[in-house]
Amino acid sequence: MKQIFFKIFINNFITNFFIRLFGLEKFVYQTLNPYLSFKTNTSKTTQENAGYSIRPEINEVLEKSKADLQLAVSTHCKPGDAILDIGCGPGMYLSLFKNNNYQLVATDINSTMLSEAKKIVQNANYIHGDFMEITLENKFNFIYCIGVLIYVPRYRIESFFKKIYDSLEDDGVLYLNYPHALSWLDTVYNDLTYIQYSPKLIEKFIEPYFTIVKHEHAFDGRKIGLYDTKPYKSLNPNTDRTYKNSYLLIAQKK
Repeated sequence: MKQIFFKIFINNFITNFFIRLFGLEKFVYQTLNPYLSFKTNTSKTTQENAGYSIRPEINEVLEKSKADLQLAVSTHCKPGDAILDIGCGPGMYLSLFKNNNYQLVATDINSTMLSEAKKIVQNANYIHGDFMEITLENKFNFIYCIGVLIYVPRYRIESFFKKIYDSLEDDGVLYLNYPHALSWLDTVYNDLTYIQYSPKLIEKFIEPYFTIVKHEHAFDGRKIGLYDTKPYKSLNPNTDRTYKNSYLLIAQKK
């Protein structure tokens, strides 16, 4: 109920401006992050527990997303390399590498998600907690984060990329797939519980730390600046959001 109230009466770009101005984003994040209290459902598929529907158009997008990640890992990693999955959820992407000779580490803010991931991928080291608050003992050759950036609040976004930079080995690679801004309202933070960052802004944040290898629409390869003027429409009548509106970033540590 509190999330519905927040969406209707509070969460808009005007009030969000003052929330950010007075440093209250942390309260919003800690109160309304849906995955803080999320419980996995054993009757659902791994894909559904990860937050995706099993509609054909979503399956198509996810298959491409998985193939893109596998290609990036095979291109930039060698056997024995250390890979970190930030926000691994129930292990949908992590499972792609369970039979490869990599050192796998995965984090998630939700303990039930980690429990499900452990059932699928036994040869990974799991860390429960917020990526920004946990301690990582070692550095990584490859770090990926898929569908999680929407839950990284604006006040933390620069330090988020700095921590990734510090967690990578020299010439290590960052792989990011994120729902991007689809309108001007998204660029002024119309929804603090689901932040769709502008690709242009993401480039500004990472340029001090990374050399961009690829930054484009994850599904069709288009280049988008501030926001997407021709987004895909959801085929689900119950939501106007679709994971087909996602952006792909591959960047190498400077």
